[in-house]
Amino acid sequence: LLGGAATVGASLYPKLASKTGAAVFSTYAGRGIMPGDHPLYLGSTLASGEAAGLLAKADLLVVVGSELAEVDIWRDRLGHACPMIRVDIDPAQLTGERQEGDIQVLSDAYPFMEAVLDVVADTGEPSKWPVDEIAQYRRTCRAQLAADRPGILPVCDALRACLPDQTMIYSDMTQFAYAAKEVWDMDRPGLWHHPYGFGTLGYATPAAIGGAVARPGLATMAIIGDYGFHYTCQELGVAVELGLRLPIILWDNGKLGEIEDSMVRAQIAPNAVVAHNPDFCKLAEAFGARAVAPETLADMQTAVTEAFSASGPTLIYLTPQIAG
Repeated sequence: LLGGAATVGASLYPKLASKTGAAVFSTYAGRGIMPGDHPLYLGSTLASGEAAGLLAKADLLVVVGSELAEVDIWRDRLGHACPMIRVDIDPAQLTGERQEGDIQVLSDAYPFMEAVLDVVADTGEPSKWPVDEIAQYRRTCRAQLAADRPGILPVCDALRACLPDQTMIYSDMTQFAYAAKEVWDMDRPGLWHHPYGFGTLGYATPAAIGGAVARPGLATMAIIGDYGFHYTCQELGVAVELGLRLPIILWDNGKLGEIEDSMVRAQIAPNAVVAHNPDFCKLAEAFGARAVAPETLADMQTAVTEAFSASGPTLIYLTPQIAG
């Protein structure tokens, strides 16, 4: 199980998985450490309802560079019954309240795991997870996510397909991002930034502006929801002033969808989850930004491509209806 602190020397983990036959999870922050198409990769699906059952089958769990935060698993326990080895540079993570581990190794992740790779025996057949079971697990997780968040995954797939290589993404607290983080495999670590833990509405737009300034000439994109955009929409003026080629994907489901869903699950009548939204395209244009409201996925891809070569930021307004 690879966390965000395991990203240095990421190339050794696919080798270790292949050599040992070990299945590999990543946390959201650890995406990109494992290639998305590696047959032993389980994805960033720890929060899935299927993950605990899969972990219960393990005979050893090695957690590298992860605090096993609440926002990684969204349950009290991982679900494993086997011994756990934890590797972390921070002693506080090894002695905290969450999943302390049967064996605790205070070390930089890379040199320790490199040493593990060196001593793993090459002789004999390693104990392997069946790759067909892992593939079926990922299909099941995707199907569950598609049912829980209808209409989002086709948009995620289409958006990912049209992005330039090494695009840096900054996302906000929106159901679009929650779904994307579970199905969107990254090419390398460190390309997706999200306000884990704090859940900061409005983070994506100013963070993406900072990322675009720090990486001149490289592709940067923001993903934000309608409520989150209200918090920091004034930062569009900064992006216009700086002439940043910044697509801002605004997902408007007309509500605080995640909070509404949680109220319904708790049998609470939804309250204060719907706001009166402005015409976001006109608002963006009032700041001097470009704005477009594509009606099809193909139109969205065209809009995104054009936004990366525009002379300033582009608001790309999407609603769930775009997925048909």
